Amino acid sequence: MAPRRFTSALTDLGPGLILAATGIGVGDMVSATIAGAEYGLTLVWALGAGVLVKYAITEGAARWQLSTDTTLVEGWQRHLPVAAVVAFFVYFVVWSYSVSSALVAASAMVPAAIVPSVPLPVWGLLHAVAAFVMVYFGRYERFLGIMKWFIGLKFVAVITATLLIVFWSGTDWSATGSRSEFSVAYTLSLIGGVGGTVTLLSYGYWMREEGWAGGARVPSARADLTVSFALVFVFSLAMIFLSSQIEWAGAILDEGPRLCLLLADRIGAETGPLGRAIFLAGFWGAAFSSVLGVWHGVPFLFDDWFHLWQRRPPTGQQGAAYRSWAAYLTLAAVSALLIQRPVWLVFVYTVVGSLFFPFVIATLLWLNNSTSVPSGARNGTLANVVLSSALLLYLYLGLRSLLA
Repeated sequence: MAPRRFTSALTDLGPGLILAATGIGVGDMVSATIAGAEYGLTLVWALGAGVLVKYAITEGAARWQLSTDTTLVEGWQRHLPVAAVVAFFVYFVVWSYSVSSALVAASAMVPAAIVPSVPLPVWGLLHAVAAFVMVYFGRYERFLGIMKWFIGLKFVAVITATLLIVFWSGTDWSATGSRSEFSVAYTLSLIGGVGGTVTLLSYGYWMREEGWAGGARVPSARADLTVSFALVFVFSLAMIFLSSQIEWAGAILDEGPRLCLLLADRIGAETGPLGRAIFLAGFWGAAFSSVLGVWHGVPFLFDDWFHLWQRRPPTGQQGAAYRSWAAYLTLAAVSALLIQRPVWLVFVYTVVGSLFFPFVIATLLWLNNSTSVPSGARNGTLANVVLSSALLLYLYLGLRSLLA
């Protein structure tokens, strides 16, 4: 019976795979690359802590939805002051603009590096339009199949590149130690940055598309999320290890997404063109799967908000509200490619971004310990400890961001 139950659990996976494909993006690749280059394997524990925190946040939001039959956004609308919900919506608008432009630009870097005769904004336009078309005409089942393919692409590419480094060029295990002095600020940033931000809230809508409802589905969500964040951990660990095996010259902290292209060149120097090509395929897969995940998942939040204010049920992926936000993401990305994102917008995004996780965690600590949730589905001691610790962490990071 045990093997049969295990097989059944594997076939039940779905929303978590989309979350992993979306959450493992260029930001994770950059932060993991810097961690490996500067600190070797000494910050693997911080990576594990970050994965645990993101799991606790997503599991808490999923448990609220399955136990109350309401989304977390609906819970905010019912139980929070109107000003708090409006403030978060303003953040959501700014975040959507910034993240869509950043992800599209990162996705365009690989084809732009391969075919430099075509400008990067043109490649970005193609990626943004392709994502919009796939979301506009696609259905959840087809989208899930595409995201599973991307999960396979980027994992096979990164793991293969790692094996090439280990068995082709040889592994210098002495190079896995720290090359820089320990930094509390960077360590906390690594913990806070792994696995996605607002996209974590999309998980509840992917559960709904999957047909998951009711408290009996909580164990399914936990198993699904366990696999999802295990994939995030393995992928980021491989990136840390890869970058720890490369000889880095000069400052690398200011390279941004281009750092991954630099890493590809270094891998190519160690393993030849094959290793470079394989890694670039994984880099592009990580970047574009994040674009697809954001284009598919984030409009559900707007659809939810829009119809809650109108006191009508959401219309979902085929509705005008959902499609209008997918169009907004596309136009935002294209406009940012043309105007190169103004400095004031980046500043506003940095400030309000520091407030996102404290807001979400605080509401989960309140709502999931309240009488609105059946007693058996409320936070346990472990969940409260992890979420409370995470809240203190993000308040610190937010304070640093505001004072920087």
